[in-house]
Amino acid sequence: LLNQIHLICIICGPSIAILLHSHSDGWSLVCVSLIKIISLILMNALIKRTYSMIPSLQNENEQQSSTSVDENCLDDNSASSNMNNASSISSTWGCVEDIRVYIFQKELWAGVALAFLYCNVMTFGGLLMAYLNSCGLTWEVIGLCQGASNFAGLLGTCIFALLQRFLNDVRATALCGICWQFMLLSVSMFGVLMKNPWFIIVGVIPSRIGLWIYAIASTQLFQQTVPEKERGKVGGVQTSLNSLFQTIPLILGMIYSDVDDYWKVLVTSYLSVGTAVSMVLFG
Repeated sequence: LLNQIHLICIICGPSIAILLHSHSDGWSLVCVSLIKIISLILMNALIKRTYSMIPSLQNENEQQSSTSVDENCLDDNSASSNMNNASSISSTWGCVEDIRVYIFQKELWAGVALAFLYCNVMTFGGLLMAYLNSCGLTWEVIGLCQGASNFAGLLGTCIFALLQRFLNDVRATALCGICWQFMLLSVSMFGVLMKNPWFIIVGVIPSRIGLWIYAIASTQLFQQTVPEKERGKVGGVQTSLNSLFQTIPLILGMIYSDVDDYWKVLVTSYLSVGTAVSMVLFG
């Protein structure tokens, strides 16, 4: 449900901004700014409401507060210095421990496959949009396709629920999702090699369905197989891996900065998705 709300906001936000800009001239910027301010206030109110509804968060905060009060009672400078050194060593060891926990958890390859999907730039980001424009598509058409791509992602969250009800197996659902994505991106890759933007679009838009199916399925796999006390460690390492792999196409974009060379980055993206499929199949 949260993913569906997120995608609905992604679809509706630009549409509202364009609608305001076309009808209100100079007031469009003010209206968009007010919407963002209202959204920020609403977000903070919901976070505060969530905090008040979960007693465990409040209890944890109280324990941390009491611990900090006890630590403030120590007025010995040498003891404080020793505590800082111990904290630094503990922090370093904590990172190693988190990685160890992540490596030995059951769904390791599903997580690494998800990180590889972050290398994929065939998702109507800036690089793909620039490449499509260089192939002759107008920005209006590209914008419409981007909206259709977001709607396909929303559709994927709904299809996940249907697949899960039919298959009753999260792993099988995840495999269906990532195979669907790879199959459709194969069509896009044919378009890249032929420099045909329509083949690229026909593959990229429906591939988002498979991406979201796999993303939700992999999250549920972690929730089912990782013990509750270790979920924070596994989730932290997974987020770091996702961010690390997300920087790879950005670096390649700087290396191949000419639009005519963007196809090399797109091929690398396709290979990363293929690697992810192999990990899910044989991992």
